[in-house]
Amino acid sequence: MMAGPTKNTNKVSFRDPDKAARSLLILIAVIMVSLLIINILQDKDSNITQYPSLKFLISRVIVKDVNLKDLEENIETHEIKFHDPMYKKEKSYKGFKVQDVLELGFGDEWKSSEFTDVVFEALDGYVSVSPVSKLKQSGGYIVFSDLDFEDWEPISIKEVTPGPFYLVWTGKEQTTKNEYPWPWQLSSINLIKFEDQYSAVFPSGVSKNSSVYKGYEIFKGRCVRCHSMNGEGSKVGPDLNAPQSIVTYRNTYMIKEFIKNPSKYRYTQMPDYPDLSERDLDNLLAYFRYMNETKEN
Repeated sequence: MMAGPTKNTNKVSFRDPDKAARSLLILIAVIMVSLLIINILQDKDSNITQYPSLKFLISRVIVKDVNLKDLEENIETHEIKFHDPMYKKEKSYKGFKVQDVLELGFGDEWKSSEFTDVVFEALDGYVSVSPVSKLKQSGGYIVFSDLDFEDWEPISIKEVTPGPFYLVWTGKEQTTKNEYPWPWQLSSINLIKFEDQYSAVFPSGVSKNSSVYKGYEIFKGRCVRCHSMNGEGSKVGPDLNAPQSIVTYRNTYMIKEFIKNPSKYRYTQMPDYPDLSERDLDNLLAYFRYMNETKEN
């Protein structure tokens, strides 16, 4: 005699209202937790996208990473309007005084005599070095918003924009030619003692009154923002001493001419320096020769 179909005793009967209610509550709880996790992840991604950050370093060691939201909450913002030499016209920005940014990142330590310079590094590896003394002057701002443009106005025919952070100076004489830093797309700020952090650039063993040292000061103020010396400095342009010094494959006349008027010879990002005197150029050449003679092979 064949047995008839057996009844599934595990099947949930919705005739049991308590059991059905518990199942529904569990389902709702699972859905709520899933939605909460999704929202948290979306908020995290949104914050990463929405708030660019600045890294603060002391002697190349990160001490703080601050995003734009934190900067706005902790520092007074300013709206400024001035003639921007990069755009060659009047521009309006919103930003922070550079001293306030340094104070937030380093406290009073940035004013300590232990440190000589601040290195501003851009997203593309461009490096701008400034003596701490210059940054104590009024007129410097780290701006984060172009008030004349919906996002950021391109700064050149290459459609490069200076955001998310751009260091500017409002004084007429506070220009790159006077060795004030104007880095675009600023990503980090490094507080250093220059000869310790860039020992391969520093001409040890020379007098501060010598032409070699004066040439070093010009290199530090104008050249290191794009070039390196013995592997230390910016990576935008070529190293001027490694593997070979520029003085070994270019004659003195050509080096001087190219430094003063690079745009005369080729399409290049390097700016002209017509203000450099013959003595300035002689000092630079003295520095190049000294670094070539003393470098380790």
